[in-house]
Amino acid sequence: MQAALVVVDSFLSDKKDKDDNDYRNQSNNDSILEKENSKNEDDNNDNGKPVAKLLIVDDDPDIVQVLKRGLQKNRFLVDAFTNPEEALQSFKSNAEAYCLVLSDVRMPRLSGIQLAKKVKEASPSVKVILMTSFEIRDSEFSKVFPSTQVDGFVQKPIGIKDLTKKILSVISETRRRKE
Repeated sequence: MQAALVVVDSFLSDKKDKDDNDYRNQSNNDSILEKENSKNEDDNNDNGKPVAKLLIVDDDPDIVQVLKRGLQKNRFLVDAFTNPEEALQSFKSNAEAYCLVLSDVRMPRLSGIQLAKKVKEASPSVKVILMTSFEIRDSEFSKVFPSTQVDGFVQKPIGIKDLTKKILSVISETRRRKE
């Protein structure tokens, strides 16, 4: 019996040390993230105005929340959905408000490709970026789906910094063409 208590006590002590280390590591990571986020906010805080309004669609609620928070910290206005049909309904009711749609490719009921096609039918000027865990080249996509115009692809996982650069790149192409 006493040997069992020693084993349990040893386990709990090791677990407490591990939990303390995990907490310290998490606190350090939080500090690093806060510093990085405040740096990004300082870099992007020219005039405090939102950069653009985005519609984000992914059937994974965790991905939606991470993308929404990260992009909001980079001064984007973001509407986010886990249901592509609801996202399309929202888009159609206020298409002129959106600058860009960021959607996962594989979703139930309405794929990102189908969503992109419907978005472009409703508002051809809105940019569409598709996210996928597979590598897709623009030229390959246009051969397979010639009737669907997509303005870019990102491969998951992708960091907020790289995603922000991609979004800004796609948006700025439009603005340069207008000038």
